[in-house]
Amino acid sequence: MDEMDPRFRIAAARRMLARAGCESRVAGHVSERAAGEDAFWVSPFGYFDETTPDMVVKVSFDLDRLEGDWEPSPAVEFHAEIYQRRADVASVIHTHSHELSKFVTRARPIGMYNVAAVLFFEDQVCFDRDDPSRHEMGDSLAAALGDKRVVLMKNHGAVVASQSLEQATIEAMMLEACAEYHLAAEAIGGTEFEEREVRRGRDRYRQFFLPNMWDANFRRLRRSDPDLFEHLD
Repeated sequence: MDEMDPRFRIAAARRMLARAGCESRVAGHVSERAAGEDAFWVSPFGYFDETTPDMVVKVSFDLDRLEGDWEPSPAVEFHAEIYQRRADVASVIHTHSHELSKFVTRARPIGMYNVAAVLFFEDQVCFDRDDPSRHEMGDSLAAALGDKRVVLMKNHGAVVASQSLEQATIEAMMLEACAEYHLAAEAIGGTEFEEREVRRGRDRYRQFFLPNMWDANFRRLRRSDPDLFEHLD
């Protein structure tokens, strides 16, 4: 196995998310579209920071397990729906991180209180499923997502749908940080960026911040998580 194997990269992404405060206990999932297949690689139940490549499984869009020994969560059906609706999406991440989970107790988007929030400008939708006892919500969630990249799930968490695993990971990480900034700024009567500044900064943050954040967090993993890198040939 090398560093580009989707199983290794998903395990790395989950550990990065855990260290950034996005741990979801044994819930939450990170997935990546399987290239050239109607399938995706996805993490099973388990703490984000314990994930190893052998835990990651491949499932079809019908949720049949194709590779791997672990059982996927039944809740990953919305990953399949998003991949089928959105050819541009290569990765889907679902978390219940702490500050974000507090933020979504009300149905409103994260505001532009911090420079990193420009990543989510005009790219968020709020979603409140009709029946919280049912796992099957993929169709309605994917429909609500539309052409955006973030779903804020009322009293639940968030879904990030993005163009690469690396990008989705950092976006999920920063969504948690920006929820914290929003709550703190709101508490002291802070104000948001002007829209022209948000628009000016958004493309540069996508171009420079996202890839450099992945690279920096990957370097940190080499030092903090040697057990993960033992899986490489």
